[in-house]
Amino acid sequence: MAIMIPTKPYDFDEKSMEDQMFYSLAKLPDDYYVFYSYKTITIRDGVQKEKETDFVIYNKNKGILVIEAKAGKVKMIDGKWYYQSGDIMRDPFEQAESGKWNILKQIINMYKQKYFNDDIKYNCKIMSAVWFSSVYRRQFNGVILPSAGNVERILDRNDLDTSPEETINSIFEIKYTLRNKALDKDIEVVTNLSESMEKVIFNEVLCPTFHILPSKTIDIDYKKEAMHSLIKEQYGLLNYLDEQRIAVINGAAGTGKTMIALEKARRHSVNGEKVLFLCYNKKLQEHLTKNYSYDYVDYFTINGLAKHYTGKMDDFDGLEDRLLDLYSTQSFPYQHIIIDEAQDFGQESMNYCEKIFEAFELITVESEDRTMYVFYDKYQHVQGDVIPKFIDDADCKLTLYKNCRNTRNIAETSFKPLKLKNSKPKMFSAAINGKRASITFTNDVNSKINEAIKSAKSKGYESIQILSCKNDGYSILQDDLNNEYIKYKGNEIPFTTCRKFKGLEADVIILVDIDAKSFDDNDEFFYVGSSRARLELYIITTMNDSECRTAVQSLGTIVKKNDPFQSLATFLNADLIK
Repeated sequence: MAIMIPTKPYDFDEKSMEDQMFYSLAKLPDDYYVFYSYKTITIRDGVQKEKETDFVIYNKNKGILVIEAKAGKVKMIDGKWYYQSGDIMRDPFEQAESGKWNILKQIINMYKQKYFNDDIKYNCKIMSAVWFSSVYRRQFNGVILPSAGNVERILDRNDLDTSPEETINSIFEIKYTLRNKALDKDIEVVTNLSESMEKVIFNEVLCPTFHILPSKTIDIDYKKEAMHSLIKEQYGLLNYLDEQRIAVINGAAGTGKTMIALEKARRHSVNGEKVLFLCYNKKLQEHLTKNYSYDYVDYFTINGLAKHYTGKMDDFDGLEDRLLDLYSTQSFPYQHIIIDEAQDFGQESMNYCEKIFEAFELITVESEDRTMYVFYDKYQHVQGDVIPKFIDDADCKLTLYKNCRNTRNIAETSFKPLKLKNSKPKMFSAAINGKRASITFTNDVNSKINEAIKSAKSKGYESIQILSCKNDGYSILQDDLNNEYIKYKGNEIPFTTCRKFKGLEADVIILVDIDAKSFDDNDEFFYVGSSRARLELYIITTMNDSECRTAVQSLGTIVKKNDPFQSLATFLNADLIK
């Protein structure tokens, strides 16, 4: 998937269809950056001017494409463009060209300041296009467009419904030249960027220009994109899986297991191959269905799969029989099986899962075109008691080591209670240090939760989740819940348990219901809950002096300076908030 900045469209008119264009552009390969609602500010003769371009696409091997978006029916009469309403619109091709030259000027000026020449303009193709999202390109056949426009630079309804990649590639292939006054000749512009040119374009023009706008969320979006980009370790595993039909992949929280599983599913989807994506957690299944709706990919929980095949949520014997029937008749409808958070299927009461996994393996081995990939975290047993036997017996076992979800500080905090020899998780080179977690000891939990929410919202965070380290019905906030939400100034902040939220993530996690037992060897809720936080983590506990001492001792450390609260905070790599 392309790297989208910001990660989701915002402040758009529904009639503009810009959200649909946004998600269509997101289907581009992962070497594309797509900037939505790209704004630039210039000051000339004391007058400030702000210009906005609907979409700016950057690919270091192809160049830059500026897209002006136009939804609804349009018409042109006597060289003038009109909306369906009859109102006159500015020539959309001229708008796109204006955005193109504006960006080119910025790039040239910035490069001149650093390298004292303008060679970059001959080495980066900057194209412009118009996306008529409600009409088809064929409707322009025979139409004489103004001088600024041509059919070759039009995206249409087809590009919205499928993928715009083919059309975008064809636009980048259009040849154009720039006049070199010193040589007195035209030079064809071909994208051939040096490392210094790449840095100027991306780091000093596209992103910094984006950052100077008065929006709280820009820094957040940029950090999230940096962490969501698949790192080399993950790409290597993806490429390896192309040659491995059955494999189990282990990785601690934040190492990108679900990202890889989704990318694997997406790649199969692009090839028109059906994928069964199975998980245990209902909330995770709902999240994936809503946010990663790929053609040919079906997301199920084990209960949902049982109901799909037998009509009953708990008829697992019937599910096994049905799978074996499909195996014997060679009619299983999926070419690929992906199982995420597989350790959840290790409960003693779920011995049936072993038989179902065995049926999946039989089906996979049956055909050379089938694959089965199982992702799990050996440290997360909050749903199950043991690792499923299928995982232990697997011939091909792989491990992901580098965290790409959390900031360095949050990753370290989440790992601390696991009592590993190396309590510092491995991070990829571009990982963000981020803000240290905060821990508060209080009897007024509601007040501290409100303070945490206020702090997060003041920074522009909207993805905020409250998690309990207890099971359903045992939270200190139980009486304050309204359908799994906590009220805050008229807003609803989602609340659930660490158990239910496993496999999901949020920008900000507020972790509650932590006591001395939370740091026992067999309690992994703190690890699961804290590792859900991408950028900020607030830990709120009611532990008193004695309970905190017990927690510190159970973690194998000592109380320093007779201050158990500071000792626990220091051990967890967290700031103590009084």
